Amino acid sequence: MKTINIQGRNFSKIICGTNPFYGHSHFSEARNTEYLNRFTDDYITEMIQFCLSKGINTVESCANERIVEIISAVKRESPLRFIGTTRLDETSPMKSHQQKLGFLLEHQADICVIHAQFVDRPRSADDIHGLQRLIEQVHQQNVLVGISTHRISTVELCERKQYGVDLYLFPFNLSGYVYPGYEGQETVEARRQLILQTPKPFVLMKVLASGRIPPQEGLPFVLDNCKPNDLITLGMGSLGEAEECLSIIGKHMEKTVSEEK
Repeated sequence: MKTINIQGRNFSKIICGTNPFYGHSHFSEARNTEYLNRFTDDYITEMIQFCLSKGINTVESCANERIVEIISAVKRESPLRFIGTTRLDETSPMKSHQQKLGFLLEHQADICVIHAQFVDRPRSADDIHGLQRLIEQVHQQNVLVGISTHRISTVELCERKQYGVDLYLFPFNLSGYVYPGYEGQETVEARRQLILQTPKPFVLMKVLASGRIPPQEGLPFVLDNCKPNDLITLGMGSLGEAEECLSIIGKHMEKTVSEEK
């Protein structure tokens, strides 16, 4: 698996996403239940170990006590990087972004990502109130900091204000899907241009539109339309799905390398 160097730290091009671990399919209640039943602690551990065997050295997750405990156990046996976000949800008693950020720093996340719930809030001024302070808090610990955002305008604002964001977690797929009920009007082409024209790395999410796009269509599209220093976080609903997706990615990467020679 190709690795991407971000300020002296190597992260695999493909990252193990964790939404399925929590029963978050963004598809249906039936699939949520299926995921919740499947992803026991042992199955999550098996999934992470399978990803490690395929060269994936990074897991991306919200700050969550259960997942961090599993990640810590795996790290005692194998090197593993952790990208943590401050997403607030029902899976953790932590109910503020500041609290989650402190938790991520305490548990040695390699990158702390301030979630869209914080940065995409309605704002009346040309500023994201409180963001600069959180970024400085992370950088003081010599940790990389990112933001998760659904909106092109938020990335543009962060770049214009030079907040010091190191990378962006951002949705991108061939259909333009973001999440159920999303009201933004960004086009796929506008998202693609933002990704390609912004030098900083992106961690691209929702690449299969939460199961709405077949992997053999969605994965090559994203791989062909991102920068060499961008990463892809991929939530995989089972070991079989992980094997299928990583096979498609591997073959596409080999083909791309061969064509470039």
